[in-house]
Amino acid sequence: PDRLASMGWFVWAPMIVGLIVFVWGLWRMIADGRRILYGVALIGGFGLALFCGLVVAAEHGHLIPLGAFLVLCALVPLFSYPVLTVFLLANGVTMLRKERLSLGNALSLLAGLGMVGLVAMIFVNWPESWGATTRTVVTSLMFLVLTLAGYVATCFAAFWATSLLSGRLTALRRPDAIIVLGAGLLDGDRVPPLLAGRLAKAREVQQRFAPPPVLIPSGGQGADESVPEGVAMGRFLVAAGTPSDLVLPETASRTTRENLQLSRHLLPSPDAPVIVVTSNYHALRAGMLTRSLGLNARVVGAPTAGYYYPSALIREFVAVMVEHRRWHLAVIGVVVVGYVLLLALALTLA
Repeated sequence: PDRLASMGWFVWAPMIVGLIVFVWGLWRMIADGRRILYGVALIGGFGLALFCGLVVAAEHGHLIPLGAFLVLCALVPLFSYPVLTVFLLANGVTMLRKERLSLGNALSLLAGLGMVGLVAMIFVNWPESWGATTRTVVTSLMFLVLTLAGYVATCFAAFWATSLLSGRLTALRRPDAIIVLGAGLLDGDRVPPLLAGRLAKAREVQQRFAPPPVLIPSGGQGADESVPEGVAMGRFLVAAGTPSDLVLPETASRTTRENLQLSRHLLPSPDAPVIVVTSNYHALRAGMLTRSLGLNARVVGAPTAGYYYPSALIREFVAVMVEHRRWHLAVIGVVVVGYVLLLALALTLA
């Protein structure tokens, strides 16, 4: 008791805060799961409580768990960096071999090349002719780039972790309808594998409930499509065994936002509970959109081909960053201003 009392609140207060934040994040993730904040709270709160608990154990003479935790925190980033770099490069090549050439399909390759570039920047040899001022400026710029890269990596980790947690923790209640988000058709009227996966997942979810809710396949007609996506999706569902009276296509939407808005018009009431089915890489952003539209929705992600998932997930992350660009630009602006002030101080003192 004396030893615990000597530790004071500098350990116990953070532990209690961590547990409260963890429980809140877990509760919100199960109840809603459509905000990155919930995932950050769940993981961050757990990590803080765990660390404080290990400190308490160390105070009682059990040093190995705390030491193992600290070593793990140091080694995981160190060894995961080269593994992730190689994986992204290999996946990028696979994507370009199997899919059409586009910026979106090349994102995993570009991310891998960026990670190689960061390492190369650290180990580059500076010319001997550079003076002290030039070296100070270049060093500052290098640390600025690394700091911004770390910020982006942290945001991506939070996005990915929340996406995984949301897909596994969010509770599903019986909906009045299941909305299936559309995607492009093949040869004008054929459902491609990615969209077939969404429809199969929608049927799987529908069969969990009795009586089964109606399915709303949602998608309009593109310039290269002979029928609206909603019509082709509806035919696919009926051919797979879904009763036609439980299929209510929405055929005018052109974007995910319109998928949700126009499908809402087909519901018994605007606040009717729904489940939205999309691909797993798209589930979190779709959930964030349903939240902004005020839909009483839960989102379920259908499995995606393994080689396709990394680039698609990065594309979704970029879209989320762009949607919240004001916040991220503000943070980046503060970081840049701070580095400029530090650089000016360093040059003044040199």
